[in-house]
Amino acid sequence: MTKEYYELLGVGEDASQDEIKKAYRKKAKKYHPDSNSDTADEEKFKKINKAYDVLSDEDKRKKYDRFGEQGVEGHAGRGQRRAASNFQDIFEQIFGGGGFSNRGRKRGNHLKMHTTITLEEAYQGVEKTFEVERKVECSDCDGTGAENKNSSTCSRCSGRGKVEQVQRTPLGRARSVTECPECDGRGEIPETKCSECNGTGLKEKENKITVDIPPGVKDGQRLRMSGEGDRSISGENGDLFLYINLEEHEIYERKNEDLFTTLTVGIGDVALGAKVELEHPDSDIQLDIPEGTQPGQVLRVQGKGMPTQRRMRNKGDLYVKIDVHVPENLTEEQREILEEMRLEGEKDKTFFETVKDFIS
Repeated sequence: MTKEYYELLGVGEDASQDEIKKAYRKKAKKYHPDSNSDTADEEKFKKINKAYDVLSDEDKRKKYDRFGEQGVEGHAGRGQRRAASNFQDIFEQIFGGGGFSNRGRKRGNHLKMHTTITLEEAYQGVEKTFEVERKVECSDCDGTGAENKNSSTCSRCSGRGKVEQVQRTPLGRARSVTECPECDGRGEIPETKCSECNGTGLKEKENKITVDIPPGVKDGQRLRMSGEGDRSISGENGDLFLYINLEEHEIYERKNEDLFTTLTVGIGDVALGAKVELEHPDSDIQLDIPEGTQPGQVLRVQGKGMPTQRRMRNKGDLYVKIDVHVPENLTEEQREILEEMRLEGEKDKTFFETVKDFIS
């Protein structure tokens, strides 16, 4: 059972991901029902898609190798759609442009923006509002591109908005359905172009967009706002991508979900132990410094790092490096005390153990 998917793609169980991908491309081109070849086989093509979905995903592949098809049940529908999308990309690379089937209406352009947030905002999550200039449907002509909305049926596509092309390829004939270039997919031609949008059906307009930036967002992370990009003449909006820049913090350095900082304390604090208030992006926390803590020692506080976007872990950890402040301008009394401590200190004790004994 565990070998069936490998046999469908014609690869061994030790095949690399690159070998699996190449085998899938070859099999998909051979059996795709729209390839118009003698080997076209829709059922075989579906099985190949399912096999590729499982074997191209390391986690699913491990489950399949161990438990067979039952170990990956429930993933097939989503995976087959992804595999079909992968094949569509492959087919476009070979035959160009419109793909092997009716891909629907053309989307508008994607837009991108950048914003800078503080560590505190990244910790809590924050709502931001932006002014975005994007293409929207012309209100004067309702997106028809026609003055007074007067249009006639496009003769090239007979009002369908799409045209079909058939190309001869080494694999046989390939049929593609693309947007009509004459009417830009609208199916109608303006009798007179709209004076407001010059017949495009679109115009630039500033819009306010509010974005919820989630807790734990990272520097350089990209957030996608579906449908908030440009409008297209004949179809749906593109997307807006927001890129996050994280402002440097005065106290903390972030590495993935963990936070790092250095805390300077006095000699007595490390010798005897102490409780110290420490500023934190959430709220101030009390840090316990154990007695006998050495300079340079790192204390770990679990669960006080950044929120994580992974399900298995709620927050990272906080790491505090201890730095000890040594007074520079000592009084005569302080000098005498320290000199006595140095002379009386036992060789097998650390300086801070001696300080502890002396103070006690």
